[in-house]
Amino acid sequence: MDIERELKRVAEGYASKGYEVTVRPGPAQLPPFAKDFRVELVGRRGDEGVLVAVKKNRDEVTADPNLPRYAEITAAQKGWRFDLAALEGQNPMGRAAREMKDFSDEDINRALSEAEQMVPLGFLRAAVITAWAALESAMRMRLRAAGERAEWGASPRSMLNELYSSGFVSPDEFRQLQGLSDLRNQIVHGFSGAAFDTSVVQVLVNATRRLVADARFAKQPA
Repeated sequence: MDIERELKRVAEGYASKGYEVTVRPGPAQLPPFAKDFRVELVGRRGDEGVLVAVKKNRDEVTADPNLPRYAEITAAQKGWRFDLAALEGQNPMGRAAREMKDFSDEDINRALSEAEQMVPLGFLRAAVITAWAALESAMRMRLRAAGERAEWGASPRSMLNELYSSGFVSPDEFRQLQGLSDLRNQIVHGFSGAAFDTSVVQVLVNATRRLVADARFAKQPA
């Protein structure tokens, strides 16, 4: 893989969205809060900004301990978001995985209904995962309705950051969903952590339904 060529391709993608992009920025080209960040791209578009870490594959993403800190610090800055781009996917399904279709509105509603039905039965972890799957699909739907790209492999945190920086998610909802992202990761990777109650499922359900409704409204002709 020609890393520089791929880096240029990623930069061109942001430029096509109206960003003024700097490749391999130094401290002087980074915003004050990110002077010590090691990122491959910085883009500015009016009052908005994006910092992009570009890695060869997901192993490199996992191996960089600074990325979660970068994302957390950036998310706290008004108008800024932090994106991750992995140039090589590691899913064994390869192209077939990238060609998978997103949930339809009906699929999302069905998943949310299933999650709600699991709660009174005591299957809270399964309910969280099911509702989170619907939320990810709704996040992609909302971003696409706004003209943004959101394809297979898009990081949930990156999508959430973009939704927040674009004003599609409120500060309170953003903080809630950040915490539930951590809960989702805890569950799917087999870790135990702080106890949680049924309200977290309803937070996911409500956020998902609102994003779907917003996406439908955004698609309506003016």
